[in-house]
Amino acid sequence: MKTTKFAQYLNKFFTIYLSDANGYTPMTIDSYRYVFILFLAFMEEQHIPADKVEISDLTRHNVLKYLDWLQARRGNSVSTRNQRQAVINSFIKFLMYELPEYLAEFQKILKLPVKKAPQKEISYLKTDGVKLLFDQIDINSKNGLRDYAILTLFYTTGIRVTELVGIRVKDVSLLPPATLLVHGKGQKSRFVPLTKESIATLNKYICTAGLVNDEHLNDWLFINHMGQQFTRQGIHYIVKKYAGMSREKNPALMPKDFSSHNLRNLSKNKIQTFRAKLRKQWRLAS
Repeated sequence: MKTTKFAQYLNKFFTIYLSDANGYTPMTIDSYRYVFILFLAFMEEQHIPADKVEISDLTRHNVLKYLDWLQARRGNSVSTRNQRQAVINSFIKFLMYELPEYLAEFQKILKLPVKKAPQKEISYLKTDGVKLLFDQIDINSKNGLRDYAILTLFYTTGIRVTELVGIRVKDVSLLPPATLLVHGKGQKSRFVPLTKESIATLNKYICTAGLVNDEHLNDWLFINHMGQQFTRQGIHYIVKKYAGMSREKNPALMPKDFSSHNLRNLSKNKIQTFRAKLRKQWRLAS
């Protein structure tokens, strides 16, 4: 059986272009492969078997029908449709330099607009809502003070849940300029400046939890009721717990779907302004 040009260049796209030339991970390549499995299934429905698909079948008309098919027949969301369109475009851009004789049709494919996804309603929390949330925490109890410290760090630093549960006592420096050493994605670490509110809360929490001595430097800053490192699920539970209590007090101030992600994103502009101010102070002091 004669190998089609489509098959030859698709093989080259996966075995050389994606892995060798661009260093894509196996997981990414698998996601790309699935897009073309679906494309071949679509072409089969158009009465063109997989082993008969040619480069000439890569037309604006067919690609658009494929994208519509993903939504109508496969139930793909708009965002998934757009992701798969981006994969097709990646293949087309690769082909442009391999088969310039098809350039005119390739350009038509690349000009296909990305479909606009409906915007999700964002759960905003106003200043009164933030106050209501923090007012639900009993800071006179050991766990309450811990929870207050957790929520304070979310609100004032914007760190991720995975970053928060990875903080050890030694990562906290409350001496001027007070900072938090955060361990992020890809084993990358960064220093995050702390606000006056965070400093006071963390200082009280560390003292109350008995984490002051050097022997505790490698301990987790926040531990659960089992005395173990917090999990992401544990943090989400805490936020939802106090959000639920706040909603009972005043439903108008607390959105139904409020989560730790919402809390983290509440004050991004405020955080950025604060960090810029601190960086300026540090430069002047150096």
